[in-house]
Amino acid sequence: MTSKLKNLLSKSKWGKYILVGGFVFFLIKGLVWLIIFFIAGFSLINLGS
Repeated sequence: MTSKLKNLLSKSKWGKYILVGGFVFFLIKGLVWLIIFFIAGFSLINLGS
């Protein structure tokens, strides 16, 4: 079943948009969380000194 779904997504035009859109969405989401944690950690380091 998963191979059938993967084949359908990779062959069709809309499937490629869904795959690329999902990848870009989670990439941007991960980068935003990384920036948030970096800013929070940096401010905690500065508060300690």
